[in-house]
Amino acid sequence: MVSVSVSEAAPRATAASGAGRWLSGALLASVAIAALYPLLGPGTHRWALLAATAIAAAAIAVVDHRTFTLPNRYVGPLAAAGAVQVVATALFTTDVWAAAWPAIAAAVVFITYAVMGMAGWFGFGDAKFAAALALIVALYAGPLAIYLVPLAILTGAARRVIRGARARKSKLAHGPDIAAAAIGIILITQLLTS
Repeated sequence: MVSVSVSEAAPRATAASGAGRWLSGALLASVAIAALYPLLGPGTHRWALLAATAIAAAAIAVVDHRTFTLPNRYVGPLAAAGAVQVVATALFTTDVWAAAWPAIAAAVVFITYAVMGMAGWFGFGDAKFAAALALIVALYAGPLAIYLVPLAILTGAARRVIRGARARKSKLAHGPDIAAAAIGIILITQLLTS
């Protein structure tokens, strides 16, 4: 018989409740932002979504920078919030491609990172984080969202060059590069189409 002390069970319960709060908060924020679409129009919706995505991506990137992990309890709610935005946009615009491009882009980005993960270049957390962000990026950039992958890799390479020779030999989290690439694509696309 295996016994579990209260002190051992408490961290699991806290992590589960923290994940639940993240998921609930992300979904509520996503629904609120989706509600802006019919009320204030697509322009305001896109800026609100950009702000929310930037905050969430930055927070998750900080977790990766500190722990070298991208926990599902943070990436999952981001993906769920992105899915809500995709469905809401497709419904409000009655455009099938508004849902198709994000799904296609997220799949391509995930598969690309998963293959690189199997080669040992990146972690599978990076694949999930990049795919979750690709859902949202594709709302702005359509099929160009797949450029998230090379832009994130170039951002990571630039960070290594800037940090010098020691950084090339040490481990660097890739989440901040993915977040920067996603926000960069969204911001450039939004500025060019506004």
